[in-house]
Amino acid sequence: MLEFAEAVLKEVRKLQSQSEQIVLNGTITDMERYRFMMGRLEGLKMVEDAVKSLLKKVTDEFDE
Repeated sequence: MLEFAEAVLKEVRKLQSQSEQIVLNGTITDMERYRFMMGRLEGLKMVEDAVKSLLKKVTDEFDE
């Protein structure tokens, strides 16, 4: 399970990095696309936080 969670986090971080590069390199041509990318980044951050939280919960339960 830990390997799966690490793989998910790796993929989420890769997508975050790609999205950040799109925003930062100036290829966004309109506000609609900018809002979409910012929403995507926010969603990826939420997924990352949720996976980390669940991992912490599982590892805490395992330590008990």
